[in-house]
Amino acid sequence: MRPVEVEIDGNRYTGSYRVVAGSVIVYFASETRFTTYGLTRPEVMARWLLTDLCRKVEARKRKHASS
Repeated sequence: MRPVEVEIDGNRYTGSYRVVAGSVIVYFASETRFTTYGLTRPEVMARWLLTDLCRKVEARKRKHASS
């Protein structure tokens, strides 16, 4: 597993990813997301997937906080 990091709205998030048979698998906060990477470098796809996961987790936190 390799670390991957993104910054969203001034907050830094760190997850991990691995490359398996043409796919990138990203792990963050008990969430997993994967995609094929084709001609795009796996590191780029890992950052994109981590960004998506972070937004999903943060939206869930906001929803629970307002309930």
